[in-house]
Amino acid sequence: MPTTITVKDPKASSNAGIDLSDSANYTTVVSGTGVDFAWEGTACVLLKNSESSASRNFTFTVPVPSGSGLTAIGSTPTNKVYSVSAGKIHYVENADAFRDPATGKVTLDVSGANCSVMAIAQ
Repeated sequence: MPTTITVKDPKASSNAGIDLSDSANYTTVVSGTGVDFAWEGTACVLLKNSESSASRNFTFTVPVPSGSGLTAIGSTPTNKVYSVSAGKIHYVENADAFRDPATGKVTLDVSGANCSVMAIAQ
């Protein structure tokens, strides 16, 4: 089961802005476990690679909507892979295609260590 993370709201009075360089604002992604977050109201996701020497692959899991008929016609969507270079933060705008229609969440997994994610509200 993935860890569910809270979507940060930069407009909230208790959180007037978000320090993107502060590691405390990110949720660590454990390799093979992943994280998920509510899609509705989420504007973007920041993928952070704290590794000093290697890139990491972040994979958005794209579920096949039940009853869509895609499998019946031999069409299977593939996972979206983002490679984040060592010491970098990658901005990913959210897309409805990544949302699991059953849970309303987006799931994110990673290969490797020293990776984290922050979901930001609109």
